[in-house]
Amino acid sequence: MLPLFYLIFALPFNFNLLFRAWEQRKLGELGEVTTGKAFSSTSFDNQGEYLVITNKNISDSSRSQNIITNRISISDDEIIQRYRLDGENILVTMDGVNLGKTAMYSNANALLAQRVGRIKSNQLEFIYQITSSNTFLRTMQTLSVGNAIKHISLKQISEYSSLGPKDIIERKKIGSFFKKLDNAIALHQRKLDALKLMKKAFSQQIFPENNRKKPKIRFTSFYEEWEQRKIGEYGYFYYGKSAPKWSVAQDATTPCVRYGELYTKFGPEIDIVHSYTNIDKSNLKFSSGNEVLVPRVGENPLDFANCSWLSISNVAIGEMISVYNTEQYPLFIAYYFRSKMKYEFAKRVEGGNVSNLYYSYLEDILISVPSIEEQKKIAEFLNKIDITINLLQNKLGRIKELKKAYLQNMFI
Repeated sequence: MLPLFYLIFALPFNFNLLFRAWEQRKLGELGEVTTGKAFSSTSFDNQGEYLVITNKNISDSSRSQNIITNRISISDDEIIQRYRLDGENILVTMDGVNLGKTAMYSNANALLAQRVGRIKSNQLEFIYQITSSNTFLRTMQTLSVGNAIKHISLKQISEYSSLGPKDIIERKKIGSFFKKLDNAIALHQRKLDALKLMKKAFSQQIFPENNRKKPKIRFTSFYEEWEQRKIGEYGYFYYGKSAPKWSVAQDATTPCVRYGELYTKFGPEIDIVHSYTNIDKSNLKFSSGNEVLVPRVGENPLDFANCSWLSISNVAIGEMISVYNTEQYPLFIAYYFRSKMKYEFAKRVEGGNVSNLYYSYLEDILISVPSIEEQKKIAEFLNKIDITINLLQNKLGRIKELKKAYLQNMFI
């Protein structure tokens, strides 16, 4: 039997695949499955030579390298030889909340603790794709026993079976293929994390600290002090009107923004509106194409700073949104609210079953703004970073979906 992956992507180019039937193989037949040693916590030493890898160190389907955990000093060569995690290893969580989660790990200065499964094989990349799948995870969780703490056994791991090619060379090629996808995912994730940190660092320094009239860093040719006034003096607020979830339909014709959209954007600018409402237009309020949108309700007080700039006119605005109309550059104000007003907004949230932030609570808050020209420079700079973050996030998502589709069609 061949997987759908082969039938779709490979068979049209290689009819010899018809004669390469796949077969069910147990993990114990593909590699050696063992566990670690029950090290005593009283032997742990912050200056110890070896890391002690436990279940809590295994992250979700990752290639873990930099782990912070307990350390221990061991002089027994037999223990070191048996439990040292040199070479390539697949680690499997055998109990606790992350039961069934796996990770690739290699560190000659680390020892494996008890209740962590270890798989060693000369075809580890192929096995890793099997063990990092949701099917393996669900199976291990289904097989687990125990009351307070669920656990699985080495036998259950060893006897887990999956369809795979008979030829070891073919298995290694499949593993190599998926490793390249994993490397691409890891690379894009590192780029994305680094870019988000860079944006955070710039946001902390490109706006003035409290009660200061100049930021730490500025664009050249801007030297004037920032003006400090109340939010209500720079513009005025109004509320949107109802565009509830039930009114949104694919065949509706009126574009609308509901408060939920404000929490899902990578940056403040909403440039595409995906929701449409069928409510009569006379019951709605519409954007002029130059407003800052502030959430009125939320679960986390800090979420109320997830403000957005709506740059499109004639878009219906939902009732759970406060609309701020200002003569300042709206995208700058949206970034300023997100970066500097989180805690100020949070302090004014009114609790209850649903947290609310009424715009009347915001009008007396002092903010500092520079000239319109400098506002545009700052906003456009931060927005370029957000656009790049968005592109990387989308690309990362596509690669993950590609791998997911391959896995679903590979291991049937």
